[in-house]
Amino acid sequence: MLATVRLFAASLLLFSSLAACASSPAVFTDGMTVPVSLVNRTGETICFLYLSPINDDSWTGDVLGSATVPEGATRTIRVPPGNWDVRIENCQHEGGSILRGARIARGSALVLQ
Repeated sequence: MLATVRLFAASLLLFSSLAACASSPAVFTDGMTVPVSLVNRTGETICFLYLSPINDDSWTGDVLGSATVPEGATRTIRVPPGNWDVRIENCQHEGGSILRGARIARGSALVLQ
């Protein structure tokens, strides 16, 4: 169940590049982003992913846009490097599992389980 999902970030894991999301995901205005692989091992499809700067209560819009990350799949997204809180939800907006203080750098992977 997504409500009891345990998340962890494994930095510097390299994955093959995947096609970019085909929708209108959250837009980052500073222009500098890095590819990050999302690996879904939650047992459910992930439909929503939000970022928040650490120690901040505000969240970005949905980073995935209309894309999803099915169970067992890996999808590459582009986000600004740095330390982020990451929130995921299933397609019914359930779960809201949060990973605090994920360090995002080029070649990072977030393994969601």
